[in-house]
Order: sequence, then C-alpha cells, then structure tokens
Amino acid sequence: MSSFISDEMGIIEPYADLPAMALAVVGFVVFIAIISGAYSAYEEKSFIAGHYQDAANLAEKLSRDRILTGARPGMMESGKLETIKKDPAEIFQKYGSYYNFMFKVDLNSENRAYSVIIKSSDIGESKIGISASIPVIVKLNDLVEQPGTLTVKIWSK
Repeated sequence: MSSFISDEMGIIEPYADLPAMALAVVGFVVFIAIISGAYSAYEEKSFIAGHYQDAANLAEKLSRDRILTGARPGMMESGKLETIKKDPAEIFQKYGSYYNFMFKVDLNSENRAYSVIIKSSDIGESKIGISASIPVIVKLNDLVEQPGTLTVKIWSK
C-alpha cells in the first residue's frame, strides 16, 4: 500500500476540474446579480433623497397657483379642481418641464369624502417616484371650507 502513495505515476482524469469551474461560474453570476440589485436600490434611494425637495416645492407652487386656488393662496377650490381634472393640459404644460407628475387633493374630514386625482393622460407612471404632501384648505362651496391635503408625486421623464 505504501507503493501506491509514493508512486508518482498517477493518472489525471480529463474532466475532474469541470465541477469546480461550474461552481466558480455560478458563484460569479450570483455575485454580479447581488451587486446589480444593490446598485439599483442605491440609485432609487439617491433619486428619492435628491428630489424630495423638488416634490415639496412643486406642491407649494400648486397650492399658490391661481388656476387652482382663485384669489386665496392655499385654498383649493373644488370647482376649479374639477375643471382642471377634465382638461389638465394647461397645468401640466406649466409645471411639467422637468418631471412627470400627478397630484391629489383629499379632505381630512370624517363626515365628508372628497378626493380629486389629476394626472396627465399621455404619460405612464413609473415605479420610482417621490411624493410630498402639504396641508391646504379645500373650498367645497361658498359656505363650506374643510382642511385637506395636497399630495404631489413626481418621477423622472
């Protein structure tokens, strides 16, 4: 038996290293997949962090725009919102040069349900987007004003 161990004339099998190479290739592919997933998550988070203030600024501008508010900034008029909802081209042309966006006005009242979502019909919504909300007053008619929320969602073009 000692002659077998000390014998230097061994036979090498031609395909003995294939399983090791297959494991190395599979490991490399899994490593690349993990790195690309981490990079895409980082890219999404950095876009959100970098552009949240843009969404908040757009919400502020919309809350003061005479197309939506009339004479009092910060008070969204339901009649004007319904008119814009039917034909939103003017508001999207005015503010949609850098980002695609949509906005929503909701009431914060238990006894009234009012929600208006305004988005352009010609743009598709992306998965990566940033939302910002600000408080506004919603004027339902000449006598009724309720506290509400203006939410703006932006995403890159």
